[in-house]
Amino acid sequence: MGHIHTKASFYNPIEYIEYREGKRKFEEVKRVEVGALVDTGSTFPALPQELINTLGLSSLGEIDGETMEGVRKLGLTFAIVEIEERIAGCLTIIRPSKTTPLIGIVALEQMGYRVDPTTEKLIKGLPFML
Repeated sequence: MGHIHTKASFYNPIEYIEYREGKRKFEEVKRVEVGALVDTGSTFPALPQELINTLGLSSLGEIDGETMEGVRKLGLTFAIVEIEERIAGCLTIIRPSKTTPLIGIVALEQMGYRVDPTTEKLIKGLPFML
């Protein structure tokens, strides 16, 4: 299977909620639009440090995580992720600067997306299952 990329927007979650509550204009919400690699081997989405800074996101600390280099400490924050008008609120990994943004399986499942390996595209399903 090749690489699947998608356009995604990441929002500052506090500002996004204030916008949804009518307390802030959409233009005032910190947001970044990125080309992201869809990585079904990753649990959470991940953004490089410079985009975390742009969004004004605070660190929630570190967790041990399994990476290609082995187990290491990973910085953690929280962001709102949007792909094609579907949103998810997710823990987000803080990656080193100038690395590729990733969309992990948790965000995909929250938004109801599946990956079609034959077409290398995201397929919309229902966002919630009981």
